[in-house]
Amino acid sequence: MKNISKGKIFTLEELIPIKENQTISRKLVDLCDLHILLMSLDQNTSISPEFYAEERVYLILKGEINFNNEKLINNELLFFKRNKLFDIQASRKCIFLEIAIRLEEEEMKNIDKGKKINLVEYLDYVDGAITNIDLVANDALRVVLMAFDAGEGLKPHKAPGDALVMALEGKAKLLVGDKEVDIKSGEQIVFPANVIHNVTAITKFKMLLILSVDK
Repeated sequence: MKNISKGKIFTLEELIPIKENQTISRKLVDLCDLHILLMSLDQNTSISPEFYAEERVYLILKGEINFNNEKLINNELLFFKRNKLFDIQASRKCIFLEIAIRLEEEEMKNIDKGKKINLVEYLDYVDGAITNIDLVANDALRVVLMAFDAGEGLKPHKAPGDALVMALEGKAKLLVGDKEVDIKSGEQIVFPANVIHNVTAITKFKMLLILSVDK
């Protein structure tokens, strides 16, 4: 991932501003078959209707936005089919993530295209356990929703690519290399590729993991 600090907690406002009457985009991943943009739109700004050759995943991180008149708010996610005309309009100041990737049907999991989901409500907690569900899984990208009961955690491990963690609910302690940091709802961090890391929930904790691998 580029244009983003790794191993440090950050908030969206630290990464991308919202400016009057402007649309701003910041590339996080720019590969031949995978593009991830962080975008901000001021209230009442829009992106004109367009067709795209890839599937698009939109995750609303702040504010409110309309896709073909379908309203999405914080922590809601929507898949769009390739070659489908759609437009984007910001009804309130907003920040969102756009993921563009060609997907086979079997690589898009547990969610219907064109149907929005609320990430916080999509996965239940299980007492004394960690639960996860794949939303996208192929060689270049994994998008995984995870829920940790309080006190539960992963064993320290490494990943082959940079992993963006978006805290959706609760609070957790993270290990990044030899450092420990706390993360809470509304904050994000990037685990660098091939660096030891783990997640341990302080309270009940939900997060979205976006792992990209530069093949």
